[in-house]
Amino acid sequence: MRDQVTSSDRVNYGAVIALVAISFMLLRKWIAGGVCKSRACLDGKTVVITGANTGIGMETAKDMARRGARVVMACRDLTRAENAAEYIRRSTGNGNVVIRHLNLASLYSVQEFVKEFIATEERLDILINNAGVMMCPKWITEDGFETQLAVNHLGHFLLTNLLLGMLKRSSPSHVVNLSSIAHVGGKIEFDDLFFDKRPYSPLLSYKQSKLANVLFSRELARRMKGTGVSSYCLHPGVIRTELIRHILVRFPVLKIILSLPCILLMKTPWQGAQTSIYCAVTEGLESKSGCYFSDCAEKDPAPEGKDDEVARRLWEESAGLVGLNPRR
Repeated sequence: MRDQVTSSDRVNYGAVIALVAISFMLLRKWIAGGVCKSRACLDGKTVVITGANTGIGMETAKDMARRGARVVMACRDLTRAENAAEYIRRSTGNGNVVIRHLNLASLYSVQEFVKEFIATEERLDILINNAGVMMCPKWITEDGFETQLAVNHLGHFLLTNLLLGMLKRSSPSHVVNLSSIAHVGGKIEFDDLFFDKRPYSPLLSYKQSKLANVLFSRELARRMKGTGVSSYCLHPGVIRTELIRHILVRFPVLKIILSLPCILLMKTPWQGAQTSIYCAVTEGLESKSGCYFSDCAEKDPAPEGKDDEVARRLWEESAGLVGLNPRR
């Protein structure tokens, strides 16, 4: 009898293990989200990707290189960027991968990057505004801006505007802006963009900057209508990358608590890059310019991200802050 029970138990245990394994695989597939299925070739095209030396930026750069593009990796740390570029060259067989210095926390650095790019490059087909910081302490840039809004929005705003001439000449061209689901509940505090009057909140600052990405992309699409330049923004998913390092520094216990859940429940960088790639290369997406995407599909942004009046005001305010037109 004992042997019979043991055999039965073994069958049950095996069934439970199989069920758990299947459930885990289905969960991982659901978490992974959509995959870009476009086979578009980018021979003769030039792609700029900010923050391309790590995480989803590097995975995006690798995909663009595999498609035959000339890939310009715009990065702050040139040593890490060159290591990443060499890896991409070796893994894709595309030697046309170059690095350029870009510090999005510095308007001067953005201007210098654009000067060099225009002087040395013939075209720009895809601009992927990928770089960002998340929930960092209240740091002030050399231009006097709070770092999250400066890097996540203002630096990319200036970069894109200074490259619009080349994007138009290379049309049809795409601008891809990485936002986040964190834009939900965000608010553009025009009277206190940099937390000079209110206590600084890393989360509220991050949400404001991610909402700014959505509104910038929407207003860019409106302004570029008829020029051949399309604009898209996206939520890449919850991904285990270096972006969360500031959260783990502030709350070290989370590093232990979340280590296993992060591995199991977060997207890999390759999975997180799929929507960026989708927006960059998918044919026939021009009619969706100004839209918001997640998991390689159009999604509805939060109501805050569809306010055209706020989008126009943010554009004008941002243009004044970065020196594109005189402040009122």
